[in-house]
Amino acid sequence: MTQAAIVAQDLTALGFVALGAAIAYRWYRDPVPAQGMLALALITLGAVAALGRIPNPPGVLSVVNVALFILSGFFVLLFRNEFVPLGRKALMGAYALLAIGIAVGIADVLAFSDAPQAVTALIGVLVITPWAVFVGEPIVRFWLESNKLPAVQRTRMRFLSSGFGLLIAIVFVAVVGGSALRSPAAIVLTQLVALAAVPVIYVSFAPPSLLRRIWRMGEENEVRAAMQDLLIFTPSRQDLAERAAYWAVRLMGATAGFVSDADGKILATSGVDSVSAARLLSSPSGQAVVMAPLHLTEGQGRLGIVSGPFTPVFGTDEVAQLRAYANSVSAGLERTRVTERMAALEDNKTQFLNLASHELRGPMTVIRGYVSMLEAGLLGTLNEQGRKAAGVMAAKVSEMNELLEEMIETARLEEGEVTVRAVEADLREIARSAAGVVAPMLQANHQLVMDLPDRRVRVKVDPDRTKTIIANLLSNAIKYSPDGGTITCQVRSRAGTARVAVSDEGLGITRDSMPKLFTRFGRIITPETEHLKGTGLGLFLGRQLARLQGGDITVASEAGKGSIFTLQLPAVGPVPFPVSNGGADGPHDPPVGASPRKLAGTD
Repeated sequence: MTQAAIVAQDLTALGFVALGAAIAYRWYRDPVPAQGMLALALITLGAVAALGRIPNPPGVLSVVNVALFILSGFFVLLFRNEFVPLGRKALMGAYALLAIGIAVGIADVLAFSDAPQAVTALIGVLVITPWAVFVGEPIVRFWLESNKLPAVQRTRMRFLSSGFGLLIAIVFVAVVGGSALRSPAAIVLTQLVALAAVPVIYVSFAPPSLLRRIWRMGEENEVRAAMQDLLIFTPSRQDLAERAAYWAVRLMGATAGFVSDADGKILATSGVDSVSAARLLSSPSGQAVVMAPLHLTEGQGRLGIVSGPFTPVFGTDEVAQLRAYANSVSAGLERTRVTERMAALEDNKTQFLNLASHELRGPMTVIRGYVSMLEAGLLGTLNEQGRKAAGVMAAKVSEMNELLEEMIETARLEEGEVTVRAVEADLREIARSAAGVVAPMLQANHQLVMDLPDRRVRVKVDPDRTKTIIANLLSNAIKYSPDGGTITCQVRSRAGTARVAVSDEGLGITRDSMPKLFTRFGRIITPETEHLKGTGLGLFLGRQLARLQGGDITVASEAGKGSIFTLQLPAVGPVPFPVSNGGADGPHDPPVGASPRKLAGTD
């Protein structure tokens, strides 16, 4: 035998001894019964390889070596039995086959060592057949079962099957080939193939992180889709918990899963009922349940999976990934909790608006009726002070009634009950009507200017709701101009868009306060405005009503220099140009030199 063949045999023996030592160490660190059986299988196989390197061994040592060889295959079968238990009859048959194999092996060593080559080959086949059955059945089983598992578990099981499959092939070839495979070149080749099985088997129970990442690449898109589904698209806490349990089972290759909150309440399950999940949560049985913490605001919840039969040994990578997955689930649950709380608050606000506005409307109607009767003298003649008091009460009742109408309209908007009845109208007339509504609010230091074009500004809108919008913009301009000044209501139409711009010379709005303007209850409180009354609903309601009619409200403002609020609405059809002196003025602007019209009595 050449030196190369000897070195190849020594390397193979050393490789299997190292493989046995490695799995024995992992078994020591993590004493899982299934891993223990695999460790025994590889340790005995390493011992067989080591004893086979002893030259001219005594008969007893040869008998021990044969027995260890048969036992190494039997331990592989027991390794399989830890995952998918054998039936009682199958296990009894395996023990009987073990005894037969050892007996034939002993007979081969003691009685047939000098037999002809054909007999030796036949006895050899009889010896290795039990070992091949013990090893072959598990590797076929593992390969088939791996099809149902996640990528990393699947690949690990297939590596194990491939490694032992190589050994079966080498052993059969060596025994059947006999003297034909005793040349140095054949020995080197068979030993190198056997040696190749060592890293393949090693990778099956201790895959490097780089390999795990490569194997997992095919599932990355699926995992990312699961994360996106959980963190972005899941609408409610309950839905998210259900999807989290489902994806945990799927990504882990588990049989069932569940999610619990900090109080131990089961939020969702997959593949198991809530009662069983609660029992598993309170008393998990060893490796059967794998838990990952969910860090929630109210405490620590749990994401649990009921591990599949192969998880304890082949699912270590997935168990590590479960914690990262649980962190994403925690973030998703917190997002939905905040979203649901905000939705509940919004719902409570809407209910309050409905309740308060409708309950107050009845008493306010009665008060308004009596105040009107007082003003009309139907309840007796009032003196000067009484008439002044009745006027103040009438103004305050009107103010309260306006607030109630805003609250009712806002509640209807949020419940989707607001409808607009669009008709063709002249936006100038709507603006004049709105100006009449706010006229009683004007003080002596205010001047309301109505800047209206000579031609009709045709729009298709709900006149009453549009009047409400413009009246609100005008009343805000008056309210937020406490030192007086000019308030202008300008109506224009250009390029298919009609506009009502309400400008004032009042307090103005800072840039930082702009985002609050059109929000519900979005009042801007400053030392200059804190004494002014209002619900913060007017602009919110106005913009929503404008958008329902295909328009919008925009604002331009500077603190201390006033504001311009512009209502934009779709204009209806082209308006003919007026012809004067052979020329035409601008299509929607008043004639050059024309003075804006002032509302009578407001100078």
